[in-house]
Amino acid sequence: MLLQFTTVVFLIVLLCIYHIVPGRFRGLILLPGSALFVYFNGGLSALLVLCVITVFTYLAGLMVGDGRRGVMIAFVALLVAVLAGWKYIPWFMGIQGTENAVSMPIGLSFYTFQAISYVVDVYTGKLAGPEKKPIRFALYMMWFPKWMSGPIERCGDFMKQLEESARVRLFSMEYVCRFEKAMSYLVWGMFMKLVIADRIGIVVDSAFADIQGCGFITLILASLLYTVQIYCDFAGYTNSMIGISLLLGINLTQNFLTPYFAENTVEFWRRWHVSLSSWLRDYVYIPLGGNRKGAVRKRINTLIVFLVCGMWHGAGLSFIVWGLLHGLFNVLTDVAGKTRAVFLTKGVFGRVLTFCLVSFAWIFFRAADLGQALQFIAGMIPGVNSAAPIAGLAVTDSVMMGISVMEWWIAAISLVVLVVLDVYAYRRQDIVPALVADKWRISHRTALLTFLAFVILIFGKYGSGENIRSFMYMQF
Repeated sequence: MLLQFTTVVFLIVLLCIYHIVPGRFRGLILLPGSALFVYFNGGLSALLVLCVITVFTYLAGLMVGDGRRGVMIAFVALLVAVLAGWKYIPWFMGIQGTENAVSMPIGLSFYTFQAISYVVDVYTGKLAGPEKKPIRFALYMMWFPKWMSGPIERCGDFMKQLEESARVRLFSMEYVCRFEKAMSYLVWGMFMKLVIADRIGIVVDSAFADIQGCGFITLILASLLYTVQIYCDFAGYTNSMIGISLLLGINLTQNFLTPYFAENTVEFWRRWHVSLSSWLRDYVYIPLGGNRKGAVRKRINTLIVFLVCGMWHGAGLSFIVWGLLHGLFNVLTDVAGKTRAVFLTKGVFGRVLTFCLVSFAWIFFRAADLGQALQFIAGMIPGVNSAAPIAGLAVTDSVMMGISVMEWWIAAISLVVLVVLDVYAYRRQDIVPALVADKWRISHRTALLTFLAFVILIFGKYGSGENIRSFMYMQF
């Protein structure tokens, strides 16, 4: 349903009802709307699991609000066990990816972490108290734009947005500005997803499906393309959902702040998947002691955080290696910052090195398992790979690595647009959709969004049924 015509109809109907209903009753519309969205995109099992966790989290918040530390610890342990069990038991049993494995509900990783943050914040006093209105709390847990792949919202921030949503009026200048901003996010997100990510994703899939038939240059190219693909797919999802949520009066957290311009991996994680990295900082790194117990302990804590990060993303050694690599990169960045090697973490050199390190780590993230990742990396080494350097890049019947020559040109031009606008936004310490919505003249904004909309309609990678490429982070 997510990238189908029915989604458009659903959003239009929900938006119309939202504006007809008085503000104080909008929660009664948005909650069943969210439940309906979850049901059609995740099935009955996904909705039931989400409802059960929502109820338990609501009750735990009420009990923890009385200062019951034992309840807080038991609840967090239970949620961690549920999440870890769903991810890792099939892997340990060797049935992961088979018909015998019970598929994990979509979004479980995201709303589980959200539930943990809520209960911990109630206990520690970061929230004034538990949310006592069940409909408001259920909407916080089940809000459909963030249900599938985040961002991981904090309850206090979301409730403020929910209060603002009740005051939104259709025929007002404030909503005109909100609509323009929503369209900027939505159109830019769809451009990133449908025009770039889904197109180059075919090339990446082709390379990973035939590693032995690809030369080292081909595999290096595929690695770099995957780096772009996962950014455009995940950031495209986030921007699209922020746009949809804005139309319904709720501002979601921005998850991506031009991450590939980071000067080192520490900065990269302040710009990539911001809601997850801040969650890991607040609920794992700081409770472990953060940087308060000396340099050695700080670096151990960093490695633990990224081990958790890798395990959160998926079951398997490849995810663990990916997480530990980023932990190692962050530790080395910290060490280099205190030596003459600080130049490795600054300026243009730092950006290029960081991009290469992140791209290398993504291989473990993309591979089906650790063995395939190591095979892919070996194939990137000249001399080890016995195939011709550009093997796999041959054009057969006007097709190369799964897409036509024309598709390659579309991808190349789209990537130029992406890089130019991201550089433009980075230099102004902003992101593209926010900059376009807030700083551009209405004529320039309208021209860009109209152009991108036509590009999406004409060149977007569409399909039907199983041919639609899902958002990549749905699996986590």
